[in-house]
Amino acid sequence: MEHNNRINRLSSTLVLLSKGQELSTPSLVERFGVTKKIIQTDFKEYLLPLFSDGKIFYDYSSKTYKAKNNFLTKTLFSADELAVISILKNKSKDKYSDEDLSLKVDVLFEKFEDELSNRLYQKSSVEKIDNFKDEIIQIKNAIESRSIIQCTYNKKDREVYPLKILNLEGYWYLIVFEPQDKKIKTFHLNTIKKIEVLNANYKFDKEIVKTFDNAITAYYKPENEPITVELFIDATVSRYFLRKPLNPTQRVIKKYDDGSLELEIIITDLMEIIPTIQRYIPHIGVITPDELKIEVKKNFETYFKRFEL
Repeated sequence: MEHNNRINRLSSTLVLLSKGQELSTPSLVERFGVTKKIIQTDFKEYLLPLFSDGKIFYDYSSKTYKAKNNFLTKTLFSADELAVISILKNKSKDKYSDEDLSLKVDVLFEKFEDELSNRLYQKSSVEKIDNFKDEIIQIKNAIESRSIIQCTYNKKDREVYPLKILNLEGYWYLIVFEPQDKKIKTFHLNTIKKIEVLNANYKFDKEIVKTFDNAITAYYKPENEPITVELFIDATVSRYFLRKPLNPTQRVIKKYDDGSLELEIIITDLMEIIPTIQRYIPHIGVITPDELKIEVKKNFETYFKRFEL
């Protein structure tokens, strides 16, 4: 890396600070092979103005620059992007710049970050993320860097590999691998507490993670044998299944003249599909497998027995 390049140098410095390292001017001079004045300029004119909230600061007692640990995991921008922003903000204050360009640049980036935060992972009719937006950003960054996280879930302290964020039936979930019992698990994002991103990376099969694109509900279990399901869909509701397939494995195996359909879909657990079937009865029927027919029948028998008119 060309450390005499300001963008690369600023980016590297941000990464070191985020990892909790205390950086003295002489140590940075030696690391990057530049003058003391350049390092001082990096902080005074670029990095410190970028974080007016005190995330980065100079400790006069130890004569080092410090920062809040893992602060990069709690921003939507990467270290490289922050370096570019700091340079743009600095250039906007140049005496040759338009007199109000500086203010406009500041407003632009504040507005951009706020807007991106508000829209992150949002779509209509889903669980709002307002109360755990920071956690989502933190976890998203951990996924991208393949960093192990510590957290509390269901009143238990855990150390897990964060694999994928998914919205299933309107709720936000984090797919994790817990090495302690070597199982893939689905955590409801809003109930994950005390998240800490560790300075340790994990390795995990990307192909297994990709299979979660087929998940319909939180009952998806990639370790199970696939189950092929065939359904009859009445013409009354068939357009909904054509408009939005239940998962990527869904395919039409037969079309009737009246608009009814027979569909095939592959699942990993009967509970993945049972809520959908029960939602659309009497306009849907199970063709195969028999065990799915039996489970749906049991559910209705239990319901009518408990709430008999």
